[in-house]
Amino acid sequence: MIKDATYFVAQLHTNKTTPEQLLLAAKKKIDELNPNYNAIIAHDIALAKKDINKTKQGYFAGLPFPLKMLGQVHAGLGATACSRLFKDILADTDDNYVTTLLTAGLTPFGQTNSPEFGFKNVTDSALYGDTRNVWNPAYYSGGSSGGAASAVAAGIFPIAGASDGGGSIRIPASFSGLLGLKATRGLMPQGPDNYRGWQGASTSGALTVSVRDTAHFLAEMQVMQEADPYQSQLLDKEILHHLTEIDRPLTIAFSYESPISGIPISNTAKAALHKTIDFLKTQGHQLTEVDFPLDARALIQSYYQMNAAETFAMLTPWEIQQGKKITNEDVEPLTYALLETGRQVDAASYIQGLNLWDNACETFNDKLFKDFDLFLTPTTAKTAPKIGEKLIDDDIISQLKTCEQYDPKQQLDLIETTFESSLAYTPYSFISNLTGQPALSLPVYLDNHTNLPQGVQLWGPKHSEILMLRLALQFENHGQFILPEVYRF
Repeated sequence: MIKDATYFVAQLHTNKTTPEQLLLAAKKKIDELNPNYNAIIAHDIALAKKDINKTKQGYFAGLPFPLKMLGQVHAGLGATACSRLFKDILADTDDNYVTTLLTAGLTPFGQTNSPEFGFKNVTDSALYGDTRNVWNPAYYSGGSSGGAASAVAAGIFPIAGASDGGGSIRIPASFSGLLGLKATRGLMPQGPDNYRGWQGASTSGALTVSVRDTAHFLAEMQVMQEADPYQSQLLDKEILHHLTEIDRPLTIAFSYESPISGIPISNTAKAALHKTIDFLKTQGHQLTEVDFPLDARALIQSYYQMNAAETFAMLTPWEIQQGKKITNEDVEPLTYALLETGRQVDAASYIQGLNLWDNACETFNDKLFKDFDLFLTPTTAKTAPKIGEKLIDDDIISQLKTCEQYDPKQQLDLIETTFESSLAYTPYSFISNLTGQPALSLPVYLDNHTNLPQGVQLWGPKHSEILMLRLALQFENHGQFILPEVYRF
């Protein structure tokens, strides 16, 4: 049996191990394995030992659990957002995600690497350095939850905290051979400082190696918060904790098309999708090829505009407190350009962009989910990029550093140009962040040439997580998942 989080929870519940022993084992693995991947960038075992007193009674019985060093805030730990600007900041309170973790019995231990403020689909923080892919360390593990992905794939932890504002759970899941669920908007704990989370695009979750771990985590972490503007109905907790394989044929649409014209889909991604379709047909499901339901170019443009405005809103308090403007020497070039662009985003365009998100959700329902249970695509357009690959050209970096000199349209055009190379890897994932619908990446394929994973993604209407997970369990039970080496038996 796979030694996933559920395995260790069973060991804890039957007193075959203790939270303290698992904590020491995790510390040893960090010391031995982390230098190879740079997944864990900080850890405080003394604080974790104190936290065990709060977590032993929860469902996960004190299991160690690393937090992402971005938006998962625990009192006494660093809160740097992987930025040099905040490198000395310590949190003085817990956010609602961590509060819920503690109640669920997960003991925060270790913090994982991310790109600065989570703006990239690779993890290359100037503050902490690159995070490497466990399957092939010459490549990135993904972003922005790249440190979490490598921590799980290396076996340092069987489950890790992650977050997803444009694919940041599912991209590293695809690149690193893991399961990654972005839940329905409003289902995961948010706040208290930012309930809207990139206007509902961003949510927290976890990276795992098994369907049951994802289901248990979802069961224990789902919430309804009075202050959350995006209310979601709770899923059946008992079904999640006692998940069974799907027992009826589903109608599943699929598409080999890119959601953004001009961005090709690799042969590896197509092979992963083809393998998945063949398996689903053998299980009696009805598969229908469809056109991708929309061209997402306008959506991605609205997403960049939101990123810029939210960056300005996030960093303005620092400028007010310090009594000075942030310069291009204080933050990385992309962050600086988003900040400067955000200063000039007009309210009407911003609101029109949000309306596009809602229209896209309606389009998915009208064109897909009225007729099909689920929708299937690759998770990413290709496997992970190499460490050091130029995802932003030097001349563009120079322009980012002087972004304040351009007019608003030129700034937004520059941001779009900046992201184009990285978007070529990940044209799918941001869409469900904007529609608020759930999406699940499954680890189904391995490129034998590079030894890099390639995932496929299940899309569904809001609150369809149980259906997705039951289908995912069918994949798992029939040996369709690839697994990081440390979990193979």
